[in-house]
Amino acid sequence: MKKIVLAAVGVMLAATPALAEHKLLITDVLDQKQIEAQATFEYTHLTSDLKSPEEHGKQTLNGTESNYSLGVGLGHGLEVTASIPYVFSERDNTQFTGSEAEIEKRDGFGDFALQAKYLLLGGEEEKYAVVTGLGVKFDTAAKDDAGTGTTDISPFIAASTKLGHHYTPYAIYRATLRNHDVQDTHTLSVGLEKQINETFTLDGKIDANFNTASDKVAANEDFVFELSSYIQVAHNLYLLPSVAYLKGTDTTAEGVRISNTDGVRVGAALYYLY
Repeated sequence: MKKIVLAAVGVMLAATPALAEHKLLITDVLDQKQIEAQATFEYTHLTSDLKSPEEHGKQTLNGTESNYSLGVGLGHGLEVTASIPYVFSERDNTQFTGSEAEIEKRDGFGDFALQAKYLLLGGEEEKYAVVTGLGVKFDTAAKDDAGTGTTDISPFIAASTKLGHHYTPYAIYRATLRNHDVQDTHTLSVGLEKQINETFTLDGKIDANFNTASDKVAANEDFVFELSSYIQVAHNLYLLPSVAYLKGTDTTAEGVRISNTDGVRVGAALYYLY
């Protein structure tokens, strides 16, 4: 409930320069020796109502975070990406009626992650593409910083197809499996990418996250409705503004009923393909 999703940064490495293009769609795979770098900065505001048998209250989360990633094409349809987040400020304020507020603060680096993606069918020049992959988030950062305290294994599969007038619908299934009896998450995403012209592309996406039960938290769902765009500002350099509405279903955690969870996330990223 406290996690903020963010993305990416720019690092330039020597390789053969790419043509003017981007590889931002989930089914895009870097060619051999291609490199992409992304830096994303996001702000999230999230609120929930709390109710226990004795009292009621409110929880508010405000967070500003960044994520830095670097991907490399290894050839034969294989791509590997490394990433690490950095939390500038995360403030979780919980207050029940008649009690003092409990404030939890975090900042610092988060957990290091690796992901491999492989092109199963189709490709950039084909009408359709199917990719599969596996991500691993290691338990590398302390909880006092921005670590989650878990190791996450995330297999996924995604497909897209090209329709007339530069429309590209896509769908993704991802399972995030966590240790230490923390909730697992199964995510279904559907989206549509629309190329307006050579320098501007719109991308609308809906994520449905189904979270399993754990010893402390009952099973619940949350949804993300996001609109983003890719704006080419220089050769192979893109600005990616985004805005999202977040909505969670009711759940129970350690005897406290959590309801009316919703919020917003706004962000901007820089993306470079080389």
